Amino acid sequence: MREVEFISPVFVGDVVSFYASTTKIGRTSLTIKVDVEAVRGVDALNSCSVTSAEVVMVAIDDKNMPIPIK
Repeated sequence: MREVEFISPVFVGDVVSFYASTTKIGRTSLTIKVDVEAVRGVDALNSCSVTSAEVVMVAIDDKNMPIPIK
């Protein structure tokens, strides 16, 4: 992970949603932006951002060497 930002806690009873989008496709890696929101309260109308992260994943072979994404 390149960066994780903790914005608000998640409480028991919250409904948590994860939204992910690919932001970069390299020769051997993918960068994905992840945003997490929680819906809380009796009316379930209020949502708040709880965290966000940028995740970099690298394709590797059985010797842990980077390989091109197909």
